Amino acid sequence: MQIRATNPEDKEQRREAILDAAEQLWLSQPERTSNVAEIASAAGLAKGTVYLYFRSKEELFLGIHERHVGTFFQRMTQRALQDKPMSLDSMFNINRQFLMDTPAFLPLATLCHGLLERQIPLEIAYAFEERTYTHLNQVVTALQRHFPQANQPLMMQSYALMLGLWQLLRPTPLKELMKERSLLSTCNNDYLDMLEAALHALWRGSLTSKD
Repeated sequence: MQIRATNPEDKEQRREAILDAAEQLWLSQPERTSNVAEIASAAGLAKGTVYLYFRSKEELFLGIHERHVGTFFQRMTQRALQDKPMSLDSMFNINRQFLMDTPAFLPLATLCHGLLERQIPLEIAYAFEERTYTHLNQVVTALQRHFPQANQPLMMQSYALMLGLWQLLRPTPLKELMKERSLLSTCNNDYLDMLEAALHALWRGSLTSKD
């Protein structure tokens, strides 16, 4: 018999367990999003229990994405708040390590941007965006200790580069065929190296701008 979580700590642990199960299923089957019953089974919970924490499968996947974003912001803020000078290389190393540690981030981020507009209730989507922008502004404030010209638009452009390059270069059957027939040579390039080169160009241009 399943024991219902009653205190805040137990509830948070159960919520995290649901997110963990859903993320692992996503990584094992990236071509589809598991349904609530499958996620509940993987977490060792009843289907109804999952609905106590997430009202839909879409909100559950948005929860995973928000957890990813929170981890990234936390890592960046912690480093930026240190007195040791922060270089662009050290900042981009944090970004690289996060992407390597979190293989579900890029595909799930792409999925969630579509969900926000189509399948997530407007108030839920707004609350997510509000929390995200609050954390984003905190990161910007921390980074300004090292890069005074850092701002919200620059961070958003960096994020757009991350997703855009990934969508262009991510492995797919079509991309493999294009590479095989020499139609798309850029498929041979490493995504992380290309991303860092693009980020360097973006940040150096912004930080040296006279405007």
